[in-house]
Amino acid sequence: MENSGIKKPSVLDTVLNALKDIFAPNLIALSGAGILQGIVILLQTTGVVHSDTAEDFILTRISSAVFYFLPVLLAYSSAKVFKTNAVLATCAALFLLHPDVVDAMELFPTSDFFGVPLYPGNYANSVIPIILIVWAQGYIERFFAKILPELIRGIFLPVFVLALTCIIGVIVLGPIGNFLGDLMGSGIGLLNQYANWLVTTILGAFGLFIVMAGGHYSLFPVVTVAISQNGFESFMAPGLLPSNLALAGACAAVILKSKNKDYRGYSLSATVTAILGVSQPGLYGVALPMKNVMIACIVGGGIGGLYAGITGFVSYALVNPGLAAIPAFISPDGSLTNLMNAVISMLIAFVIAFLIVYFMPYKDLSDADIEKITAE
Repeated sequence: MENSGIKKPSVLDTVLNALKDIFAPNLIALSGAGILQGIVILLQTTGVVHSDTAEDFILTRISSAVFYFLPVLLAYSSAKVFKTNAVLATCAALFLLHPDVVDAMELFPTSDFFGVPLYPGNYANSVIPIILIVWAQGYIERFFAKILPELIRGIFLPVFVLALTCIIGVIVLGPIGNFLGDLMGSGIGLLNQYANWLVTTILGAFGLFIVMAGGHYSLFPVVTVAISQNGFESFMAPGLLPSNLALAGACAAVILKSKNKDYRGYSLSATVTAILGVSQPGLYGVALPMKNVMIACIVGGGIGGLYAGITGFVSYALVNPGLAAIPAFISPDGSLTNLMNAVISMLIAFVIAFLIVYFMPYKDLSDADIEKITAE
């Protein structure tokens, strides 16, 4: 039998293509929320908007709602990719974010479901759990569509699919997804005790993917304790700052390299949001769909993170790592050394990532992919 000449996509390509198709329909919301979030950060930093005011509450909730309920958006688009019912998938996400379920999560260590132990978990802002759950829903739906008689299929198929998807999700797949994210965060916290420069390098290189997995949330307790005990933290912000700036630099190069007007506009928006510390638009709309951009982010962010670790610059507050967080890097004693190292780390990451994308062979995405990403 002759080789057809069609190269089978690798596992990595398959996963990346799936992620691209899952996130593309949601990028307009992520981009809008990201820009608004950045604007709110600037308004707070400059004192135009003060905390504990109606302005701060409303503007912050508008921007954060999209990210909090991200699993709902991802459920719908994931269903399209995995060829399963989108409404039922969305309902599974709504179940995970139901206020009663969220409140009950803390009781799960002492609870069980018909003898099967339940594990605690927080699914707001998460990515991996809902994608795994919707992937499983596709198999559940096809199984029951095959075995149920046509006469009762329309009645009982949605019952079985919805119930089993939610149950398997909250018992098995949701905890697995959360575990993967927590594992990343715990590993980084452990490494920080012995090799801080390595932690900032890892966060700089792979911070975008750690954020995507929700692993950065497990770092918050470690960071909070560090700030309360020492007055500063030395790994999360110093590592994620060059990660975001590398993404910004890579997206900035795409503005110059792309021949598609709409995609240049999207890349400009992604550049701005990444500079302000919001990575989702650039990650899902630029880095994941294009390998050269992803490579640039890893290399630029890693080198910027290495510089951050070697110089030992720290953050004196728990901040969103971006340009608006600059005040958090100013030393209380008035010294500018820490701030200068933070700025140099940002510049290193931005410039290296920009140059890699600019000088590497570049190929635009297909018009169809760009249309999905830039859809209005």
